[in-house]
Amino acid sequence: MLDLLGMDRRACELNVELIEGLTEEELNMATPCVEWTVRELIQHQVDSTLSFTAGARGMAAGEVRPLGGDPLGVYRSTVEEAWSTFDSPGLLDREVEFPGYGPQKGRVLVAAHFVDNLVHAWDLARALGREYEVEANLAEAALRIAEKYPTGIAAFAPPVEVGSDASVTDRLVGQLGRSPRWPA
Repeated sequence: MLDLLGMDRRACELNVELIEGLTEEELNMATPCVEWTVRELIQHQVDSTLSFTAGARGMAAGEVRPLGGDPLGVYRSTVEEAWSTFDSPGLLDREVEFPGYGPQKGRVLVAAHFVDNLVHAWDLARALGREYEVEANLAEAALRIAEKYPTGIAAFAPPVEVGSDASVTDRLVGQLGRSPRWPA
């Protein structure tokens, strides 16, 4: 069985490493998520994490937590709250409210949070001009999860074709609608 909680923590830690020390200029850079700058992408991660946490708690989503002048602090505190909730005894096997998708097992919600944060770490790295191969074990697990997503899921752009010899990271980001060669 996958260590979803551990993988989710690692995906979020990768984001923390990328967000740490960002300049105002970097926060305004374009990302592979066409409609978002780096700042807007981080805000999306905070907003979606708040929704995942609310769903895991059986509450309606709706809390807003602006990044203000501390994107790292806001992201970090938000994911720490999520981890505390996700670590609740029995959560992975309990039915929770998956925002936008209705009742699901907690493991489905945590898996989606993991994939979302892992792929957004790639988005952030690429936005900052860094070549970025996701840790192989994380990328392989995320790809297996993402391949089970229904086609046309609104949260992602349509898949981008990549070669059969592409790295697991490239296959993962391609599966979720990103060109591994972004910004080319």
